[in-house]
Amino acid sequence: MRAITIVTALALIAMVAGLAYQRGASDCRAQYQARELAQIERANQLDRARIASERARATLARTLEEKAHADPVAVPRCLGPQRLRRLNHLR
Repeated sequence: MRAITIVTALALIAMVAGLAYQRGASDCRAQYQARELAQIERANQLDRARIASERARATLARTLEEKAHADPVAVPRCLGPQRLRRLNHLR
């Protein structure tokens, strides 16, 4: 009778240890997956920020390019294009 109780107790301890091991392993996997998902989300945030800054840079570059090639502002005190060509031709 006493041997059966000891065997039963050992079987119960082994079963509890096995369940605890499985629970610990699943918790470890869940923590690892949560860390991986957090890193993926952070990488996605950085990518979105990079894309937004690239769009802003491209927009600024396009705006500056358009301003650089826009029609010049006519100011009466400035020399006209024909006058400049004549002056450059005299050199």
